[in-house]
Amino acid sequence: MLVKRPMAFLPRARATPGGASSARHRGATGPRGFTLLELLVTVSVLTVLMLIAVPSMQAMLTRNHLKAAAQSIAEDLQWTRSEAIKRNRILRFAFDVEHWCYGVGEDATANCDCRLAPEEAGACSLKRRSGLDFPGIGLSATFAGTRFDPLRATSNNGTLTLTATNGTSLKVVLSRLGRVRICSPAGAAAGYDACGT
Repeated sequence: MLVKRPMAFLPRARATPGGASSARHRGATGPRGFTLLELLVTVSVLTVLMLIAVPSMQAMLTRNHLKAAAQSIAEDLQWTRSEAIKRNRILRFAFDVEHWCYGVGEDATANCDCRLAPEEAGACSLKRRSGLDFPGIGLSATFAGTRFDPLRATSNNGTLTLTATNGTSLKVVLSRLGRVRICSPAGAAAGYDACGT
């Protein structure tokens, strides 16, 4: 027959009002916050990160505005060409370099002025776009506008140059056959072929 021995009990740690043992929390003073030194180090690190991030963010925004302006002009030139064929009418693509705007109208409005409201005489009635949509982008051109012939879909050839404040530029090239392409002088803008001579 086996005899059971009474188990030896170890003394229990005295419980504290929060339920934790007092042995583990000797010297604890309650919830701990940030010290002044930790706060200064955190603010310094965030300041350095911001100083690095802000210029690269501005460069990215400028690059995006430049690409958006070039794409917008190229797409609207192609739209004008296809619309002239569809309507079987001569359409005019005119732009104002000084005020940085362009518009599309029927050839009857030979003085298509992209600054005027659509209901005013000489306004570009089909489509208008302002350079205010592309801040920091300058416009220069080798021609004052073009007409798209509906039968042959031909136009006047020329080049529009868009330049960003950081010096990067893109060219929108219109051929005599009405073809449009975007290129980068000296291949400076990523994603675009270098312009040929």
